[in-house]
Amino acid sequence: MNTAAIKKMTIIQELSRIPETSLDRVKMYLDTLLTDIQVSVPTNQSLKGIWKDAGFDKIVNLEEEIRSVRHELQDAILTRQV
Repeated sequence: MNTAAIKKMTIIQELSRIPETSLDRVKMYLDTLLTDIQVSVPTNQSLKGIWKDAGFDKIVNLEEEIRSVRHELQDAILTRQV
């Protein structure tokens, strides 16, 4: 995991320890920080065509294949010894 992700996870964990009475101060600090660095708002991206040319079009009966794979997975889970 990269360092930025670890830092963000640590910050989130530490935020849960802040008392409710101090949350407004934290929010105000974050707003000020984000204003100072002028973060752009991320835009939504379309996922249209994400599965194009992934090979699903080559499966003759996709629904039956999904049922079969689910059944195999169910059998594997039920026969697994813990």
